[in-house]
Amino acid sequence: MIKAKINGELKEFNAEEFSNFGEFLKKIVPQNHVIKSLKINEKDIPISFIDELKEAKIDEEIEIELEYVNVVSFVKETLKDVIGYIEKVESLLPEVSKDVILGNQQGLKAIKDLSEGISAMDSLKNSTYQIVKLTDQELNIATKPEDVVNVLKDFLIALETKDMIELSDMLENKIPTVLQYYKEYFTKALQMLSIDN
Repeated sequence: MIKAKINGELKEFNAEEFSNFGEFLKKIVPQNHVIKSLKINEKDIPISFIDELKEAKIDEEIEIELEYVNVVSFVKETLKDVIGYIEKVESLLPEVSKDVILGNQQGLKAIKDLSEGISAMDSLKNSTYQIVKLTDQELNIATKPEDVVNVLKDFLIALETKDMIELSDMLENKIPTVLQYYKEYFTKALQMLSIDN
């Protein structure tokens, strides 16, 4: 028997009903909903691992704890978290800029983290667009996307050439424009989602 706690409600299922974990999820998670958290046998499972588990056979004696939410609620929550992340990063940029100019390792690590964060924000922006279906112009975003692309191209060149002075200057004077662009987009998208729901 599969013992499952789904959004706080205890249920039992016969493992033989499902050829794999993916079939179980199809039965449990309604359309237009996403998995917010997952535990299997009391172990937290990162959401990013779920696709890898879909083909796995389900054991008869397994405990699954799962929470799902509708997609819009999940995106709204994620946007709030990302806006908070952007504000934190903005406040750290002057210090990171100093660390870079001084050649400190933590400055270089912060640049790597920032690059990954910007990449994740761009992916989230594309996903958010699929839901709100509004362009930058329709949301009246002050910063032009091409300005953001130009800053990021210049930043990449400075990284490739290891121009620490240029990197430091960009962190303090140009990267805030990129962060402001994403913050404004996510804030306005969140407002639109809140109006519609």
